[in-house]
Amino acid sequence: MSFTRRLKEYARQQGIPLVGATAAHPFTEAIETVEDYQKRGLMVPFVQVDDPARYDPRLILPGAKTVVAVGLWQPPPDAPGSGVARFAHGYDYHHRVTGALEKLGHFITKHYPNAGWKAMADTGPLVDRTAAWRAGLGWVGHNCLLHAPGLGSWVSLGELVTDVELEPDVPVPSECHGCDACRAACPTGALVAPGRLDASRCLSYLTQTKGWLPVEFRHALGVRIYGCDTCQEVCPVNRALPSARDSDIHIPAGTPECLPTGVPAIPGPAAVLGCAKGEFAKLWGHTAFAWRGRQVLRRNAAVALGNLGDPAAVPVLQQALADPNPLIRGHVAWALGRIGGKAARQTLERVLGGEPDTRVGQEIRQALSQ
Repeated sequence: MSFTRRLKEYARQQGIPLVGATAAHPFTEAIETVEDYQKRGLMVPFVQVDDPARYDPRLILPGAKTVVAVGLWQPPPDAPGSGVARFAHGYDYHHRVTGALEKLGHFITKHYPNAGWKAMADTGPLVDRTAAWRAGLGWVGHNCLLHAPGLGSWVSLGELVTDVELEPDVPVPSECHGCDACRAACPTGALVAPGRLDASRCLSYLTQTKGWLPVEFRHALGVRIYGCDTCQEVCPVNRALPSARDSDIHIPAGTPECLPTGVPAIPGPAAVLGCAKGEFAKLWGHTAFAWRGRQVLRRNAAVALGNLGDPAAVPVLQQALADPNPLIRGHVAWALGRIGGKAARQTLERVLGGEPDTRVGQEIRQALSQ
């Protein structure tokens, strides 16, 4: 048995359902994609497109010969309908994928003591999707996500760059039906063309950015607090998947870095908005839900409460309107305006005169005009 096959067999024994290898050649496919994005005037989210290491594994690890790509399954959330995307439930996928990659790295070192390797789980410059596609983990659908056979797009990706030469895999044929269900269902029309995303309109991206949410997208946010799964939920390939369980993807007991368990379920928006800093870190500090920080999530929760339109949320919004963070106060004001009613109006009128922040004052006046 070749070392490549032994590595893959070890990976599966460790609960890593997807593993493949590709030569550490420049990612010309990613360069072409970014160039097309730039021609279309589209923003590429969360990346520095001018970083040459993004497209060349050899700039990450001198002498690199192979990129090992892995994918871990994202199980259904413990709290469906919580407004939090599937990837953010359970134990943080950054830690899960990093743990899986480090196992592979140590396995390589055991057999090649002088080997070099670097692990990246959505934290390095390399394009995860391109690495996974080249390593044969799956194909890229019209919703811009990698779809793995048997697991769909519900996967978290990572890479191990090593100077050990492994047998490369080949890309798998696309099974995307071209039905455009994902594009048609996108709440903001962010999927502007097959395989092309306008991140400035993507709700998943917007829920993870800091600062003020554009007013024109707040209603479309609905009850989402973090992320958006719409384009994945309507995908025929995903909908045709069997109901998977941990045992179906060979995750052995005792591998916490590969298991999304042991984390409290994420509550509704009222609890998120009112959650104190220390309590937030205690409950969800080890989740991807907490990755962008408490204030971003509280901002999103305020908007979700406004979209719910339930007057029962007015008391928690009233309390948050005294928050020291103007970002929170401004979005809370918007939410009170959306809910409306006597109590909400009186609260907004009472704080308007003493509001020190210009932007928050604008939000309050706009809310009162609704």
